[in-house]
Amino acid sequence: MTYNQGKAMNEEGITIHNMRRQYSHTYTARYDEGDCYGHLTPSAFLRYTQDIAALDAEDIQLPGDGYWIIKRTVISFAAPVQMHTRLEMQTYGMSFSRITAQRGYEARIASNGQDEPVITARSLWVYVDKRGRPTRLPAGTAEIWLPDGPLAAQPEPAFPVFPDNEPESAAVTVRFSDVDLMRHMNNAAYVEALDNAAWESYARVGLTPDNAVLNALQYDIEYLDSALLGEKLTIKTWLEKTPAPSEAFIRYQQILRGDVVLARAWSRWFWQEVDAHQD
Repeated sequence: MTYNQGKAMNEEGITIHNMRRQYSHTYTARYDEGDCYGHLTPSAFLRYTQDIAALDAEDIQLPGDGYWIIKRTVISFAAPVQMHTRLEMQTYGMSFSRITAQRGYEARIASNGQDEPVITARSLWVYVDKRGRPTRLPAGTAEIWLPDGPLAAQPEPAFPVFPDNEPESAAVTVRFSDVDLMRHMNNAAYVEALDNAAWESYARVGLTPDNAVLNALQYDIEYLDSALLGEKLTIKTWLEKTPAPSEAFIRYQQILRGDVVLARAWSRWFWQEVDAHQD
């Protein structure tokens, strides 16, 4: 674990130094965390963010008997991450309210000498009690991550308006392997289900892994309610436009239990031609 030092200006224009807690851990992209192109999947990266957040919380031994659930995660991918790549990850607190924490993540390819992260993300977490209801953070929580005082939350953009045309639909069942310690469908399992459903939509417009390599550029997902083991869900998928080689496109999706939206997401992808990927 390390501390990052940043700079800010006070009202008199004097430079002051702020320290924030930053927890670091190294991950290696395993074979089973890659897709058919050999790239780390968005859902696998989400599992890294969950893991490093838990390691950070365990390291400081946060008091209280509540637990954290994610409400929204925004990810930016600068480039695909190949299987067996070592990623040096950092996580840090960005801001805190009475019941929420905004946490940031950065992943850099180990030993390549680059300062810029290959993947960045931020998540809004809500602290809840044993009944799953939002409750106050333990006293002093914000000061652990931001000892020099609070920082303003980074505002998230409004969710885009979804297309009004008829979406493609796919049916899924919450499997035992999708459920986490809180006994509901894990947030990374949501993304895995979204990506699987999307490929059903792609196939209907002639897009397959044989003629297209799809690289994630952005992923924004908001969690509205929890799915439970055995529940039957529907995934709706809209494409901004019919994907084409060497172009980016946006995908809009919802996960529903009946008429209730459990999660909604939009993501941006780039179609790289297979021959270019192999080169």
